[in-house]
Amino acid sequence: MPSVIADRSISFSSTIIEAFNALISGKGEVETQGPAKPAPQLSPEDQQRQEKIFKNFYPSYSVNKGYRPGELVMYTTIDHEHPSHLHMVKYGKSLMYSYGDPVNVHYFTQDGHYHLVKLGLNKDNDEVHGFYVEPNTFIAMESVKRATGFSQISVTLPSSSSNEILIPKKEQLKKMFPQQQALIERLLADN
Repeated sequence: MPSVIADRSISFSSTIIEAFNALISGKGEVETQGPAKPAPQLSPEDQQRQEKIFKNFYPSYSVNKGYRPGELVMYTTIDHEHPSHLHMVKYGKSLMYSYGDPVNVHYFTQDGHYHLVKLGLNKDNDEVHGFYVEPNTFIAMESVKRATGFSQISVTLPSSSSNEILIPKKEQLKKMFPQQQALIERLLADN
């Protein structure tokens, strides 16, 4: 059973009749498991600090329910001065161009490959409307300075994930991608 379901479920390790008799009599071999305790809440100071760090990767954003069950959609806006710095998430996600200037997505795979994916609507400029980012891939996004001065991208997220953002270590990333050292220096968030 997936841990997300187990954390929100109640179950009995017996038949219905055994469970009913145990509940009435208070005796029996019935074992119950209840929902997991809620995770501890962050203090207001920790929430502010976390939000400040998060804005290095998603400078301006809002999160809404997705169209499919178990899905969230984050709309993030970036501009030339506020890129989405290099980060990794543990799960795959879809990125889709919404509007504004085109977006360069820098895509670093675990097996040492770098790709530049251009999000936009102009196929003559090799832009794609959307694509899927594999799990455990480092990405950074930056707006291509053109007419509007900003870009908006929609990011599909699983609602059951922890939404942790992992930050790469500069020296390890530069060692894996020696051809991209200047790009890594420019798009790595200040620690």
